[in-house]
Amino acid sequence: MSIRRWQLVNVLVLMAVIALNGLAASGAMSGDSIGVIANRYRSLFLPADYVFGIWSLIYLGLMASTVYQALPTAGAVRAVERLGVWWAVTGALNVAWLTLFSFGQFALALVVMLVFLATLVMIGERVRRGPLPTLAERAFVIWPQDLYLAWISVALIANSFQVAHVVGFGGLGIPESTWAVGMMGVATLLGAVMAWGRGNWLFPLTVAWAVRGIGARYADLPAIAVPAAWLVPAGMALGAVAWWVGARRRA
Repeated sequence: MSIRRWQLVNVLVLMAVIALNGLAASGAMSGDSIGVIANRYRSLFLPADYVFGIWSLIYLGLMASTVYQALPTAGAVRAVERLGVWWAVTGALNVAWLTLFSFGQFALALVVMLVFLATLVMIGERVRRGPLPTLAERAFVIWPQDLYLAWISVALIANSFQVAHVVGFGGLGIPESTWAVGMMGVATLLGAVMAWGRGNWLFPLTVAWAVRGIGARYADLPAIAVPAAWLVPAGMALGAVAWWVGARRRA
């Protein structure tokens, strides 16, 4: 398929994803909104509702990326070539997850999200290939995908906790608060690793945003709120240092 056709396909895919996301968020898809369904099976790894406003930023970044890809520039052509069919694949996986989650198929939705995450990891590698990217390529191609990957990584953990609630997983005798704090720590360390290894400075910030939201939702539960309050600044500081060290290594 020609570059021009891929540019058109990418625009149409994003429009479809945003439209269906609106239907799911409003409850028009299944009768209940995504937020209502998530709160129905509330886990201790579920951030406060306001945290999910990050989707607006994600879609804003993807829209900017789509506009950039449609430009008649060499950078736009490189972006389309590197993304290839995978932009459309992530769009299809996004819609599949929304549909399955909206209709209560949580286990299948979790499987789809695993594939979704793997696809975003691959895209992150593809868009970094080749010569050193320009500022425009970083801002309109790499960073939107980095934010997308970071949030889906956090969402995968949250979805796993929700599925555990649905199936009645007992936590192997370990309190759910311990599992939640442990996974907040794992996500924080992952943010630092991604900042160091891939230059993804948005990853630790996204994790910190989610952890802060978890602490805010459970502000009356010290077993969650206190570790979250420590992990947010620690994760941001660790992420900043990891990014700086990684940048010097790559240079």
